[in-house]
Amino acid sequence: MSQNAARKPGLPAPVPAVSEDEDAGRLNHASNARIWAILIILVVFAEIVPMQYVMIGLSLPKIGSAFPTVGTNVTWSLTILGVVGAATLPLCGKASDLWGKKRTLLVLAVFLAVGTLVCALTSNWAVFLVGRGLMATAFCMTSVAYGVVRDLIPRRLIPVALGIVATGLGASAVLAPVIGGLLTDHYSWRSIFWFLLIYLAVTGLLLIIVVPESPYRVRQRLDWLGSVLIGFGLAGVLIYVSEGTSWGWGLSSNLLYLIGGVVLLAVFLLWESRIANPLIEVSLLRDPSVAIMMAISVFATLAIALAQITVPYMFETPTPAALKAQVLAGVSAKEHLPVSVITHFITFKGDVNYGAGFSIFQVAWHINIFLSVAGMIFGLVGGLLARRYGARLVLILAGVAFAVTYGLWTPWHGAWVDQAVIGIGWGIGFGFFFAGGINVIVDKIPARRQGIGTAMYNSFGAIGSALGVALFTPIAAAHPFELIGTPPGGKPQVQAIPQVYTNTAYSETYLFIGVVTALLILFLAIALRAGRTPARGGIVLDFPFDVEDGPIDVQEAPIDKATAAGAPADLTPSAEPTPAGAPASEAPVNGSPLNRAQAGEAPMQETPAQEAAPREA
Repeated sequence: MSQNAARKPGLPAPVPAVSEDEDAGRLNHASNARIWAILIILVVFAEIVPMQYVMIGLSLPKIGSAFPTVGTNVTWSLTILGVVGAATLPLCGKASDLWGKKRTLLVLAVFLAVGTLVCALTSNWAVFLVGRGLMATAFCMTSVAYGVVRDLIPRRLIPVALGIVATGLGASAVLAPVIGGLLTDHYSWRSIFWFLLIYLAVTGLLLIIVVPESPYRVRQRLDWLGSVLIGFGLAGVLIYVSEGTSWGWGLSSNLLYLIGGVVLLAVFLLWESRIANPLIEVSLLRDPSVAIMMAISVFATLAIALAQITVPYMFETPTPAALKAQVLAGVSAKEHLPVSVITHFITFKGDVNYGAGFSIFQVAWHINIFLSVAGMIFGLVGGLLARRYGARLVLILAGVAFAVTYGLWTPWHGAWVDQAVIGIGWGIGFGFFFAGGINVIVDKIPARRQGIGTAMYNSFGAIGSALGVALFTPIAAAHPFELIGTPPGGKPQVQAIPQVYTNTAYSETYLFIGVVTALLILFLAIALRAGRTPARGGIVLDFPFDVEDGPIDVQEAPIDKATAAGAPADLTPSAEPTPAGAPASEAPVNGSPLNRAQAGEAPMQETPAQEAAPREA
């Protein structure tokens, strides 16, 4: 119940420092300039989350060359984001409801800054992964930013505002490859981390100055043990998936990771169902629409992450002729023999006709810009469609876009033109998913559970992101580009060229991961019951579960003739139901009797009052 609803007209509405009223800090009377300023700063600040993911993803081959002993494990610089992100997102979401969303954003910025500094300075792979893990805590910035929008922005603007935030995330996909490409091509991959550090300092200062703190609070405790259980459980499962091909799927030591991970996740679910303030509220998942949205979050972010890793790997690979020349030159230097002699004893196995030898900037300018601009435009379009027709339609269109894109990419990805033009469909799916999904979550979950609900939604997305990288790794490892050396009188010796994979690897990746994932998104979106009406900006009408009381029967309140005729209806439940047949002038309004004439209402013909249907609090 809003406190403003119970306040007499004409009196100012003071905003307390801390409040359980979800509308306490809403900027209903703020100027358009202030609303736009807050939205822009939020977008620019949270931009660092997708920006660092895109920049590091594009630089992955170059980072791998700096740590040559890790091989395909270099993908863990992205996988760890999903592992740590999934473990910390619900924790951070609850912290934002407990301590304040702006304060939480600034604390996350500190963790991100420390992790960025570590990655910029270290030459040790284990320490580098620690830095990436610290950076992964920033994944929660996006969900907290969505929470700020819900708490501060006028309700009529929330659906479009969420689309604008999603559009901003698409904008990072335009700028990040260009900036990252220029920095890496002119300096080194480490310069990306220094840029991120400076960017964070500037945008963090703007956040402090421009964005107010939301006074809305929900009292709860933080589930630290749950965070540890889900983090290590996911890590075990993902290690098994990532290393299955190289270690052996049935190897006992590898199976221990899978078994241990599954056991920890089972313990996590048991723990969450028994404590008063769980990290992930299982009760939310009892609503089919919420459960479906969490599944869509997994698969959609998987579809997004898949292209973000495959595109740089393909087109930063040297052309076939240049690649073979580099390999021969390396063997020649190692064996101290002329290249002209080496060529008689070496052959190559595998098709790498996709190789273009692009720099990071060239990948951005030739391919990513098409994908990113489409994502930016259709993020805004998705917000407008959600407000007019409902978010479910937007999610269905996202599934269709992803399915068409990956279906066409499966045979046609060997030329950058194919990847770029077809990839516009990927950008459409990207924008529609970010705009549609969050609008369903905001409308479906009550405000007092919005922090954990949004955090859960993004946490499931982090799992999808990690799965996208983890599932690509075994397929790529199964189809390496190989050097076959046959010394005189000896047996052929086969050696895989590090981080170079055949054309078959990418075809199978797009088909078995991309297309299948997109079809799952489409199926789930069609089955979704929520989001079939225009987005409401967080006015929850039909959520059937309460934290403490479990399932409740939500019934429509009876509409009397006065309300139907346009007379003002009291939005605040009275302390006691109006007795049947009581005069209308004695009906309690906001808990006290108020004569209709005093309330300024037009006289109305008395009719027998209907007894209100009982509702649980």
